[in-house]
Amino acid sequence: MAEDYDVRLQKWIVMLKRKLLIFPFLFSPLIGHLLDPIEFTFSHEQTIKLALNKPKSEAKFSFWFYQQKPTNPYFEYLSQTLFDSDQQCLPKEKPHMHHQGMLKHDPTHAWKDPTVSLSPPPKLMDTQMGVVETPGIPPLGYERDGNVKVFHLVAQPVEKIMVDSSKSTFDHLIPQENKYPGTHHPHYFKKIKCWGYNGSMPGPTIEVTEGDRIRIIIKNELPEPTSIHWHGLEIPNNQDGAVPETAPPILPGQTFTYEFTLYQSGTLMYHSGFNIMKQDHIGLSGIMVIHPKKYEEKIDKQFAIMLEQWSILPGSEYLDLVSMDFNWFTFNGLVAPSIPVLTVNQGDRVRIRFANMIMDSHPIHIHGYIWEEVGTEGGPIQKSARRKSSTILVPAGTTRDVEFVAWNPGLWRLHCHKLHHVINAHADIPMSVMPHGGMFTLVHVIPKDPQAPWQHPRQKEVEETT
Repeated sequence: MAEDYDVRLQKWIVMLKRKLLIFPFLFSPLIGHLLDPIEFTFSHEQTIKLALNKPKSEAKFSFWFYQQKPTNPYFEYLSQTLFDSDQQCLPKEKPHMHHQGMLKHDPTHAWKDPTVSLSPPPKLMDTQMGVVETPGIPPLGYERDGNVKVFHLVAQPVEKIMVDSSKSTFDHLIPQENKYPGTHHPHYFKKIKCWGYNGSMPGPTIEVTEGDRIRIIIKNELPEPTSIHWHGLEIPNNQDGAVPETAPPILPGQTFTYEFTLYQSGTLMYHSGFNIMKQDHIGLSGIMVIHPKKYEEKIDKQFAIMLEQWSILPGSEYLDLVSMDFNWFTFNGLVAPSIPVLTVNQGDRVRIRFANMIMDSHPIHIHGYIWEEVGTEGGPIQKSARRKSSTILVPAGTTRDVEFVAWNPGLWRLHCHKLHHVINAHADIPMSVMPHGGMFTLVHVIPKDPQAPWQHPRQKEVEETT
């Protein structure tokens, strides 16, 4: 029996990857583009499939699809972006399929449509109207339409500087006498081509309050359809943004409005609900903080951190979306030494909200403190059920809120405890003394009195019982 066409196609893709990777110095800028569209599928009433249009040596791709009842708006979009091609790419094993042509998907167009002028950020981007700081990401304000809070988002290509080691955020805080040769950051710079919202990756944190009626107006400036899924939100089905189960996609150039009332609180997320393997992994995500109407205790400082990971080949600015060999690990799209320091005052009650969008779990560890897990994407955790630790595991697709009182002054590390996740662009080479990288920053607790002797909060209690 002849081997199934899909199986043979997948084998050929694996073979192509291996052959290209033998010559990274020739192909590294291209591999991400060539392999990017492998999973470009739409499975409602028609399916886009990858097919070979030219001899293997030319490494060019074309697409064919088979049509049953083209009633979905996405089919109309495809009809406008396809052009006639010859029949040689049709697999003989499936003669019933109706070939319509090849998708215009050259490497540049795959990231950005060169004919589309990108909009500047909305006027209330970088306007702080809440209390949560998202280090390295500008805040987003809102307008009011009666009792409705109105937010504006633009989904668009973004060039993100992940690291510029010449502008370290914390080297100046470290005493010179403590530094060891080799632990300083040599100059390096890394920029990636990704997607985001309002020119930011991840998107800005949307900050609202339980009971609010909110409206989010999104414009699509990407080269393909998109949507927004409101991750963890309990909202009407037609607002969920899952294409095609709950809504049609937002086509390039279109604007769409989501509107709903919030009946919960906690740290949640928003991300693409269309072509998610690609779009979520290329940066279309952000954090939503829904405050309760009243906190049990006053919180002095709040931070939000999105955990992400990437596979990027040497010399390339494009993301390899099909690789599981991740080599860059980010807090809010940044790696050390470019991640801003979390600065608080001694005595502050501090809450850090972690959200994990992609693939792996991350055990986030703090030095000098024991914190309490006070919330998840399911909302606040009652006091009797809270766990104390110095490390919080944040699985993929979840959020975790931790809280502590900043009694202990000084510089304290905050980082992922998977050791490869605190290295930048790690490769299969022997390790020497290495500077900080990846998911690593500092919490700087400014003392009330720099001359005061160090004292533990339980010091008197323990000494009185001994």
